[in-house]
Amino acid sequence: MPENTPVAERTRRAILEAGIATLAANPGASIAEIATRAGVARSTFHRYFSDRAALTEAAHELAIDAWHTAVDRAELTEGSGLEAYRRLCTELMDSLPALIWWMSTAGAEHAPADFEEEDDTDRKIAAMLRRGHADGSIDPKLSVEWISNSVWATLYAVYYIPAESKGKLGNFEARQQALRTLMKSAAADPSAI
Repeated sequence: MPENTPVAERTRRAILEAGIATLAANPGASIAEIATRAGVARSTFHRYFSDRAALTEAAHELAIDAWHTAVDRAELTEGSGLEAYRRLCTELMDSLPALIWWMSTAGAEHAPADFEEEDDTDRKIAAMLRRGHADGSIDPKLSVEWISNSVWATLYAVYYIPAESKGKLGNFEARQQALRTLMKSAAADPSAI
């Protein structure tokens, strides 16, 4: 690994982000494709990541960090359950590439939507949704699991639909429609959204 300088860290991050985006779109992509997308030579890729497995491990670590950071930044204990839910959805959309890679490729077995191995972050989200049930802002007929999985399905759509729509739906519009969909589908009173 090159020295820990700002330039080296930016290069590493560019390769990592290119790797995540490339592998999310094509799990079988080559190192050469990842290097090209990052705008670096294959030899530069290898200075930062010894092989595909090293890149995958770093991407997994980035995804875990993005997941926990998004949840922390959403301040789930503040405001009504629905207000916190809106902040969470927005924060998750800001971390889409890493999270999509995590749930759709090599990191899928560790995806945060796996409720069989609930961690502290999952419990924070569940508590926020239950608070929304209790305060009347989130539809109590929708389970915590249903709402949580709906978020992941919508995040997947936000990431892939703009590319598949061939310019008919841009990233900004997709995010706006996704947030509206998520809010209306979870709200106890969808007409207030």
